[in-house]
Amino acid sequence: MANFFSDIRNSHEKIQRALLFAATGILIVLLLPKEGKFKYEYQKGRPWGHEDLVAPFDFAIEKSKEELDAELAQVKSNSKIFLSVDESALTLTQKDFENKLTVVLRPDSSKPRTLRIYERNRTAGVQILANIYIKGILRTSNELNLDTDKRQLFVLKGTAATEVNAKQFYTVQSAYNAIQKAVNETNSVEHDELLRLLTEVLTQNVTYDKGTTERFLEDDLSSVSESRGMVPKGLMVISRGDMVDNDNFLVLESLRKEYQGKLGSSGSFYLILFGQLIMVTIVLLMYYFFLITYRTDLAQNNWRVTFLLMLILGTVMISSIAQRIEYINLYLVPFCLLPVIVRSFFDSRIALFAHIVTLIIVGFEAPNGFEFMFLELIAGIISIFSLQSLQNRSQLFVSMLIVFVTYSASYFSIAIMQEGDIKNIDFTMFVWFAGSVGLTLLAYPLIYLFEKIFGFLSDVTLLELNNTNHKILRQMASEAPGTFQHSLQVASLAETATYAIGGNALLVRTGALYHDIGKLYAPMYYIENQVTGVNPHDDLSFEESANIIINHVIKGIEFAKKNNLPEQLIDFIRTHHGTSTVQYFYRSYLSNFPDGELDKEHFSYPGPKPFTKEMAVLMMADSVEAASRSLSEYTTESVGNLVDNIIDYQFNEGQFDSANITLRDISEVRSIFKKKLLNIYHVRMEYPS
Repeated sequence: MANFFSDIRNSHEKIQRALLFAATGILIVLLLPKEGKFKYEYQKGRPWGHEDLVAPFDFAIEKSKEELDAELAQVKSNSKIFLSVDESALTLTQKDFENKLTVVLRPDSSKPRTLRIYERNRTAGVQILANIYIKGILRTSNELNLDTDKRQLFVLKGTAATEVNAKQFYTVQSAYNAIQKAVNETNSVEHDELLRLLTEVLTQNVTYDKGTTERFLEDDLSSVSESRGMVPKGLMVISRGDMVDNDNFLVLESLRKEYQGKLGSSGSFYLILFGQLIMVTIVLLMYYFFLITYRTDLAQNNWRVTFLLMLILGTVMISSIAQRIEYINLYLVPFCLLPVIVRSFFDSRIALFAHIVTLIIVGFEAPNGFEFMFLELIAGIISIFSLQSLQNRSQLFVSMLIVFVTYSASYFSIAIMQEGDIKNIDFTMFVWFAGSVGLTLLAYPLIYLFEKIFGFLSDVTLLELNNTNHKILRQMASEAPGTFQHSLQVASLAETATYAIGGNALLVRTGALYHDIGKLYAPMYYIENQVTGVNPHDDLSFEESANIIINHVIKGIEFAKKNNLPEQLIDFIRTHHGTSTVQYFYRSYLSNFPDGELDKEHFSYPGPKPFTKEMAVLMMADSVEAASRSLSEYTTESVGNLVDNIIDYQFNEGQFDSANITLRDISEVRSIFKKKLLNIYHVRMEYPS
């Protein structure tokens, strides 16, 4: 029992990793729609390649989207418009008129003449208003365009709707003209005053009834049938070899939706759930085996595994939400965002495989799965190839333009094969592709965000650190110019060699520029910075000198952390000497004190040894470049022997044992170093006399 708990304790990272994959798989299964999967694949414009298909049950044939949209548009264009009449408008307007007339004429009971004038004008005005409002004054609006709208007009009174004509109502202008004519016929002395007062109180009592109009429109729209016939059980749907034309495609799509809906809502729910669980488990296991086979270092890092699984889960979640929203196309989801982000932190193989895993999961539930897989896989591959390293914003824009062209060309090729006519192509798909590409541009801020959260190192950050105007590099160029030049040479050697063996050339170049920043602590103790001919080591013991030289690694780590350099670059500082010895002072001690007691650890670097191929290449480049400065003559033979001796010594000392570098890689590095050093020191072939 004790051994059991001990094994668990020692395997806690593996258990955490298993739980990560299990949790991701469960969440993905919960996101997937619980519908049965139609077992037949088909494409419009291609022959039916399966056995004869007979209707397993009665089902309705759904209308195509274009057909349904056309019918709905026809209903909208022919829908009724309802008007409402304000029955209280006449009474209120007449009362307002009487009040204003009283103020103007000031009738006095003691003066019969003024009373007669007031009463005559009041009676005339009230009657004129009554005649106007019997017909009604119509208020025009955007919804009620009398010049162009040919729809039927109705006035709703209670539950009865009476059809009317817009021309039977007054407009404001025609009502004014009618009032003016009626006032002229009264022959009133107060003609102008009466006309003014009647015009002032005039209001529109017939208006557009938005609520009733929309309610009737909704009823009309809801009455439009989404189907155009039935297929009874047992009827032949399509025979083997028949062409899947537009009509057959609609019938098959209707059967597929009905089949999946029936299966998902039946007692097969738990079987579907179990099947999805198996499918997702297989896909995630495939991804894990890929990582453990080709990127063991990544597969054993739970933090990085969490990041990769989080991206896959997030993409599946977004696609699941998109499929549930009626008016959003699945192609709006920026699937290319995943490989772009993964490629920014890892290699192309990891990015491509993560993309494939995601598409397999989503494509199993996506409509037209083969078409979906083809379009998204091609677009993802192109995004990876066109964006080998994200170094600036313009590069991302150019890459996304290429992806959009790829989407469009791929879809166009499929569409013309299916439709056989350019006119029938759904050009709105290009809008969805453009939207997806636009959302993929979010990669730039997301890369920065993930870089900070997960402690990754992107190419953009490496480029910023590569700038020789960076404050640390400027300080090195000023205070330790020899070390700065040495670092530039090492960076050139390491970058060329790493690129040749398939490593991260930009990473090793940046690591090389900063690997010796610890020498800023005491630059004059390093021979490349000694220009006066005075060597301070002459006054020190061999142990003290070795300690100062070794200490540049410790000081470099402290200096890097103080200046917030990424941990990946600090690892280059830690490992660029591995656990090797300070050869000059070690051999000097042995020569001067052959019988003395020697603790070799006093002359050895603390390590660790390089644990990536990039670190191993930097160690070789650093030693080779430094030693090359001590050669008395530069010939092909002397440079070749120097490179071979140094790399053989490091190899025999086991400095590369922890790095994933092969003998073939080391051989390639040797060859490149020899060529580069010969070019640096301008060694020419010796011509015959």
